[in-house]
Amino acid sequence: MTKNSKLKYAWVMFAILLAAYFFVYFHRISVAVVGQDIVDEVGGNIGYLSSIYFWTYAAMQIPCGMLVDRFGPRKVSFVFLSIAAIGSWMTATGDTFTAVAMGKVMIAAGMAAVYIPMMKVVSIWFPPHYFPQLNGIIIAIGNVGALAATVPLQMVVNALGWRDTFMALMVVTLILAILCFILLKELPAGETKTKDGMGMLLGLKTVFAGGRKFWPMAIAYFLVYGSIMVFQGTYAKVYFNTFHSFAGLTIWIVSMLSIGKIFSIAASGILSGRGIIKSKRTAMFWGTAGYAAVWLIMWLFIGEVQSVLFWGIISALFGFFGGFMSLSFAQVKEWHPTSLAATSVGALNLFVFLGRPWQQHFPDT
Repeated sequence: MTKNSKLKYAWVMFAILLAAYFFVYFHRISVAVVGQDIVDEVGGNIGYLSSIYFWTYAAMQIPCGMLVDRFGPRKVSFVFLSIAAIGSWMTATGDTFTAVAMGKVMIAAGMAAVYIPMMKVVSIWFPPHYFPQLNGIIIAIGNVGALAATVPLQMVVNALGWRDTFMALMVVTLILAILCFILLKELPAGETKTKDGMGMLLGLKTVFAGGRKFWPMAIAYFLVYGSIMVFQGTYAKVYFNTFHSFAGLTIWIVSMLSIGKIFSIAASGILSGRGIIKSKRTAMFWGTAGYAAVWLIMWLFIGEVQSVLFWGIISALFGFFGGFMSLSFAQVKEWHPTSLAATSVGALNLFVFLGRPWQQHFPDT
């Protein structure tokens, strides 16, 4: 396989997994829109329904990373996307909260095996300088999925109902699983897998023993992303409806958060990949500082400013500054060999999602 044909085929695989990643964020945010409809029909609690996805997704990160490094992205993506399709069917047909919850567990477990295989494909099939740019595009598209899970999802649910919506998601997810099985390849033709003698557990131990190569970014992303998703994924609508009088405009304000993240994640990845951002560490520092400042503004002006424009800008800045932490994935990948690309990314992704345990302790929404 020539260098040019290898890159062309890499884009085909990337496009398939990128389409799947759109639905990772879509499912992640969907409870904010369909949660009340589900609870009204089958009972239960929105907070618990939302936490099911996050806890399951978090728990699967390290196993997924190890499985991808061991068995390759093709097999892992096919199996787990098939599980997610079954989970969508179970959610659509569930008559009790327990049945719907089990469906959400399967969706979360299946969707957990999308980002990590994609990072493995990027590591193997693309030149190294592509990584931060493609990672930025990946997470930006994920946030487009989060945006689609606001107003567009509400429109679909209004037209079809939440059950038929999940049946449609089952069909789409199954198609993506089949495409992964047919089109994904482990290695370019003529290349063989490098044998480094490192087993799955030893690889995980190597990542966790990385010291400053791993833990500062894991802790920072734990705090930043966890707090973003608590707010955006479950309680943003409650916040604005309780303390402000925006009525039907609330969901539009919340969608600005995703728009801010999409812009900063894509821009930071591209600028880093092209060498315009010289230091990922510096960019993440200032992004986190801006993110903390936005939290302070939200606390100081809660209930004081009744302006849709003001809170739309604040929501956009909330997502914009939080998006800079996506550079940590490129940084972690650069500090570990390709054979540990999936394990290192999966380990970091675990801490991203462990940052969101607190939502289950909030009152029902």
